[in-house]
Order: sequence, then structure tokens, then C-alpha cells
Amino acid sequence: MEELTTVKRAARFGLYEVDFASQELRKSGIKIKIQDQPFQILALLLERPGQIVTREEIQKRLWAGDTFVDFDLGLNSAVKKLRQALGDESDNPRFIETLYRRGYRFLVPVQDEAPSSNAISIVAPQTDSNGNGTNAGGNGLAGLPGHGTARQQAARKLLLYLPVPILLGVGLLGGYWLRPLSVPRITGYQQITSDGRQKYNISSDGERLYFGQYDSGHFGIGQVSTAGGETATVQTPFTNTLIAGVAPDGSALLVGEFHHMNKQAQIWLLPLPTGAPRRLGDLVVQALTPFPQGLIFSKGDGVYEAAADGSQVHQILTTNGIATDLAVSSDGQKISYTVTDRRTAGNRIWVANRDGSKAHPIFTSGGNSGRDCCAKWTLDGKHLLFERYREGHNNIWVWSERPFWSNRQPQALQLTNGPLDFTAPSPSRDAKRFFAVGARPRAELLRYDGASGFRAFFGGLSVSDLAFSADGQWVAYVSVPDRTLWRSRVDGSERMQLTAPGKIFAGLPQWSPDGKQIVFMGRMLNANWRAYLISTSGGTFEDLVPDAPAGVDPGWTADGKSIVLSVNNVGTEGRGISILDLQTRKVSDLPGAEHFFSPRVSPDGKYIAAISWDEKGLMLFDVTAQKWTELIRMPIGYPSWSHNGQYLYFDSFFSEDPAYYRIRISDRKLERLVSLSEIHRFWGPLGEWAGLAPDDSLLITRDASNEEVYAIDWQPQ
Repeated sequence: MEELTTVKRAARFGLYEVDFASQELRKSGIKIKIQDQPFQILALLLERPGQIVTREEIQKRLWAGDTFVDFDLGLNSAVKKLRQALGDESDNPRFIETLYRRGYRFLVPVQDEAPSSNAISIVAPQTDSNGNGTNAGGNGLAGLPGHGTARQQAARKLLLYLPVPILLGVGLLGGYWLRPLSVPRITGYQQITSDGRQKYNISSDGERLYFGQYDSGHFGIGQVSTAGGETATVQTPFTNTLIAGVAPDGSALLVGEFHHMNKQAQIWLLPLPTGAPRRLGDLVVQALTPFPQGLIFSKGDGVYEAAADGSQVHQILTTNGIATDLAVSSDGQKISYTVTDRRTAGNRIWVANRDGSKAHPIFTSGGNSGRDCCAKWTLDGKHLLFERYREGHNNIWVWSERPFWSNRQPQALQLTNGPLDFTAPSPSRDAKRFFAVGARPRAELLRYDGASGFRAFFGGLSVSDLAFSADGQWVAYVSVPDRTLWRSRVDGSERMQLTAPGKIFAGLPQWSPDGKQIVFMGRMLNANWRAYLISTSGGTFEDLVPDAPAGVDPGWTADGKSIVLSVNNVGTEGRGISILDLQTRKVSDLPGAEHFFSPRVSPDGKYIAAISWDEKGLMLFDVTAQKWTELIRMPIGYPSWSHNGQYLYFDSFFSEDPAYYRIRISDRKLERLVSLSEIHRFWGPLGEWAGLAPDDSLLITRDASNEEVYAIDWQPQ
């Protein structure tokens, strides 16, 4: 019997498939044009994923020793064309990493695919010319005369050949159950909106899409036809409105009246197409979703069910963390939700029966990215579309659980793959497409000088969170969207990258008084925001309070010997303000600051400004008197001290008329400097940033992103 030989014919990585025999590259089944040399380099990298392929190895494979070409130029050109085919970037690689003067490395896992063969070879017994069976040596008892009647011989033949159909049946059945799963794939895209506003949380009644949007300092609700067209704003009487979903009969939107961050919201029914809103019972929730039998909502560490009118509330399960992104399967039997760990701020998707039984995360620790969220069920209830952050980008993935006995693990497959970041998936009612927000985030820095208004600042770089050294000669900032920490001179020279993209998100840097160190907030993939310290010359950054749950809003005392910060969990009311002595590493709580955050020390060290937990009080701590006073009661954004310490500047946050203000410390005089209502501000992971330039001119970030809703056609498995 001929022995079968397995030959590697194809490979798969992400959404890409490579056929080595035909030298073809496909993405989600669509053929991508690629020349011979870039394809050969790709094949060489796929042979050894995760390992370095040297330039010398590539030269021996592609360029013979007697070929007179400029090897460096040819290789660089071929790799560039390969990256273009894969939609990859050399500065922020997703697939191919360049190792300077050494070679290249393929960064993602590769799945080899060989021709599958389910045939089972069976060596049948040899027979003589009469059809009688013999043994291998020709002396089988069944072939001897006088042994058994014709009926007995027929029975023996039946028993002899009976295993053949059984084995064939087992082989076919095994081949069916163990066959490779068909892979869901994207077949097309259609842009639905074209207004540029930041969007989130898409819901649909089948004919129209409703989604949350952020514009000009307000959260609101937008709507558009599922076929695309002009976006309209859903009018509400609330300053800030969050969308929870569409009533199952399409008669109303369920919306939340939103006042400030990290708070539960009252729920209202907003009739469609128009009508006055009315309260939905006495519900105050963290998150909510409607379904035909009623409502599922969360608050605190619990998930609850209620009737459609908000009555008959009962708890169905307890979560170890905050539950959001609630969704109910189409048959009403299962729920999914995202749990945010209070210590690490990591997200994990859970599934449970609607009665709360069999609650479990859909991925084990190894399969969980720590940044999964926003899952919604497809119409058939067999799949969950969800959002995952990986390798510096957000994309839409699909999870399905095979309800068979084949003992396969639940699978997650990536559907989208740039160049946009995709978030907030929402399946359509015909199951042939889903909707998602596609974005290319970009922030534009603006400076206000009073005479000419707001103008572009800092060379047009996409940056935020600027901080200037005490002498005004240096600046630290965070690039958008990768949230990498940089420093340079104020003219842009001597630019240095201090943190690696994709390794840690940076925010709110502050220079030490001597200009030698920078303290900043940072968040790693499976960790909460923490306070880190790094030299302005680069190097390793240090976790300042490794035993604390978090490290938020770090800043320097005037003498440079201590750091003021919040060390309690982000999103926990009453996080408080503490002081870290850099020499002893002792952390002491600031008296009376249990319900304050965002500390800012005055240049002379006499005062510490902070914001009350409800974000409506600007507080001032007199260091000598050890006493807090309230400077002003109104919505408060990022506070900044003037360089002479006489004023506190701040922007109003979530107010009906957003503007920039300053208040004089000596007499508490409040001045309104400029309106911000006409500026489409950039909303980042730490909200809307605002600050001051070295001359105390105002700085804000405008949203220059490309962010729209897309309809994505797909074929489920």
C-alpha cells in the first residue's frame, strides 16, 4: 500500500491565505495582486514565523550570487511592495518587523494547511479463482475443501467483509466532524455616514440606525438610514444623552440622561419618530438592553431583569466587577456582557443563561486579550460579534461555539483588518451584514491667542496631553492614536520617543522641576492606569506605586521631592489624593481629599487644586493651613496653573455652553475667556484634554479623525 505524503500547499494568518502552488495571496477570499519577489519573501517568512530571517538568507534564495543587482535597493523595494499588499506599516508593523541591518521577522502566528484526505485504505483478503478467501500464505482454512457448508461459507464471507462498510462509515463520519471549520469572511463594505463625528453603540429598528455621538462638548444620538445618507440628530431635552437601544417593537428609543463620568443614569423612553420622553419606572442603571420579554440591566456588581415598564425587578446574577455591553440572544435564552475588572481595568466577555445560571467567560485566560468588549448576538444566536484590541488596533471578531460532541474549543476569528480601526459591531436583521464604526483617529492641536482665535499649533502633529518644562524650552506629549510618549524641544528638534507603541498607553506627562524626569500615567494591556517615572533621556520607566490599585493624575510638588496622585481604582467614587515621597517611597493620604481627584500643585507649592468627584467643584487646598475650600461650583474640566501661580485655568465639562475659564486665586474672580461650543474636540481615553502653552495661551485638541458607520457584508461559517 502506497504511503501518503503530506505536502505543505497553503498557509493562513489573520484574514490572509497564501497558496504556494499558485503563488496567490488572498484576503478574506479576495485575490490580492503581488509580484514574484515580494511573494517569495513572504513565503520565506512564513516558513519560520517569529524567527529572524536574515538579509543574507533572502539574498541566497532570491538573488543568485552571479546576479549583478543592487541587492539592498532590490530587497527594500520588494519588502515595501509586500507591506503594501498586506496593508502593513514599517513604523508600526502588524505582520513584518524590520530588524535593522539584520533582517525581518514575521510577527503573527501562521496556520499551515495541507491537502486533507479522509480516505481509509483497507487491505482486503486475497481470494482464489473461485472467490474463496485465503490467508497470506495461501493456506487459509476457508479455502480447504470439506470445511463448512455453502451457507457457512457465505456467513464467513459476510463476517469478513462486514467491517468494510462500518469502517467506511466511521471514516466518513469522522471526516465530517473533524473537517476544518468553514471560515467566516468579509465580502464587502459600504460607508453609511459621512459627518466625521465620534460614534459608539449602534442599534437598529431594521430601517434606521441609531447611535451615540459626541460633538461640541455634548453626548447625543444620531440617526441614519440603513442604506446610508445624511445623518440627523435625535432631539432630546437633555444636555447629554446616552443610547441604550431600540424598543423591540420599534416604537421608542431607550435613553439615559447623562450628567458626568462613571455614574449610573436614569432611563427614559423616547417615542419614535417624535414625542416627549417619559421615565421608565424608577430605574437608575449602569447599562441596559431591551428584549421582547422585558429589560436586562446592570448596576453595581449585579445584573437584573425587569418587565418592559421597569417593574418586577429581580437580580439574576452577581458579577465581580462592572457589567456593561449587555446583549440578549434572539431566542431570549442567553445573555452576554462585558465585565471590567476594578483592579486591572481589563475587559472580559461573559455569557450566561437568562436566569443567571452557567455564567462563564467565553475565553480562558490564554484566549482573552484583556481588551474584549461590546459583544452582540447574530440573529441565529450561534455567533457573537465583538470588539478586540490587539497589536495597536481595534477590530471586529466573531466567536462561535460548536454545539457538537467533537470536543473542539470555542473559536474566535478576526473579521476586519484595517486600515481603519473598527468598533461597536451591530448585526443587521437580515443576518447578511453587520454595522460597525470605522475610524482613523487623529487629533489636531489648537492654540488660542485672543486676537486671531484658534490656530493650528506644533507643526500639525497628531498629538495631545502636552506638558512644558519649567524653563519653557522642552515639551513632552502623547502621539495619537498610538498613545506613545515623546519629548522634544519646543521647536520640534531633538525629538525622542520615550515609550514603545503597543506596549503601553501614555497620558498626562509632567516635567520634574529640574527638567530631568517625567512622570506620566500609563496603561499596559492587562493593567489599570498607573503612575510611571522615566528619565528625559529615555530608558526604562518605573512603576511608582506597584502595590496600589492604580496611579492617576500624577504631578510634582514644587520642590521635586514628591508626587501627588490618586492611587485608588479608576471609576471608584471617593478615589482620594495621596502624596508619594520619592526618597522613602511612603504614600500618605492628603487630609480631607477622599472625594477629590486630578491634583495640580501651584508653582510656589502653596496650594493644591483638585476636582470634586461629581466634576462640578473646583477645590483648593492650602498646604500651610491644611484646609480645603471650594473656589467655584460649575462643570470642571482639566485645571492648569498659570506660570505665575495667580490663576487657575479650566474648561467647562459636559456643560450646556462649553467654554474656557480662569479664576483668580486672590479674590476668586471668574472670567469667561472663549467659547468652545463651535469646536469639534477630540475625545481620547482620558476625555477632552486642555492645557497651557509657556506664555499661558490656551491649548486644546480638535478632532480631525475620519470616523463613520460602515455596513460590512459577511458570510458566517
